[in-house]
Amino acid sequence: MKTLHLSESHKSLYFWPGVTLSVIAILFFVWGLMLFSENWMGQAIWGTLATVFAVVLLAMAVRDSRGTVRTAA
Repeated sequence: MKTLHLSESHKSLYFWPGVTLSVIAILFFVWGLMLFSENWMGQAIWGTLATVFAVVLLAMAVRDSRGTVRTAA
């Protein structure tokens, strides 16, 4: 079983867009909490979508880093 070298994942093209979308998702959830007494459902939906895309991008970054470690070894 190959070990994961997550320190190599930040070199992937998918890493920084994934981190950016994670920050955007957090901002949407905080905004939704600030609007909790009003209509917060839109912020929750956009935050969830941003979270899903961020998780996919970060998973692709980890997978991409595993490929570079495998070829480098």
